[in-house]
Amino acid sequence: MREFDEIEQLWCDMSLDRIDQKILGILQDEGRITNLELAERVGLSSAPCLRRVRSLEESGVIRKYVALLDPARIGLGFDVIVEVRLKQQTREFFERFEKRIIDLHEVVECCLIAGDWDYSLRVVSADLEQYQAFVLDRLMFKEHDIASFRTTIIMRKVKSTTRIDASLARSSER
Repeated sequence: MREFDEIEQLWCDMSLDRIDQKILGILQDEGRITNLELAERVGLSSAPCLRRVRSLEESGVIRKYVALLDPARIGLGFDVIVEVRLKQQTREFFERFEKRIIDLHEVVECCLIAGDWDYSLRVVSADLEQYQAFVLDRLMFKEHDIASFRTTIIMRKVKSTTRIDASLARSSER
């Protein structure tokens, strides 16, 4: 819980004005934009724009910059959601499961969730056969903590984005 408290404190300390929101929107769409072009588009000179970007990075609002791949175009077009229920809902079981999941490269997202299931995983693979091998050989290995799981095959993604609308955040005018 300590990590959550630290994140909450950072959130309370970090308020985003309209310029910050514009910077974040542009960087999410065009992560490789130059600082000069970014500054022009948000209406700042280069140095203040760079200071704002660095402040957003240092505060953790901007975690990192990445290239987003299209899984289907690299042969990983079989995309599923796997809901997992552990044998026991204890800290020890959660920590052991999470530590194991980190090393499973087929798992591109893992969320601890509330409700009937303990975790929701998003798993990519080439096809059903490869997914089955993943489940039997890697997810459900000999000494696993999983009581049950349910697979949902994603037939079509209606919306899939990494973009977060910063204008939804608390704002202030600096």
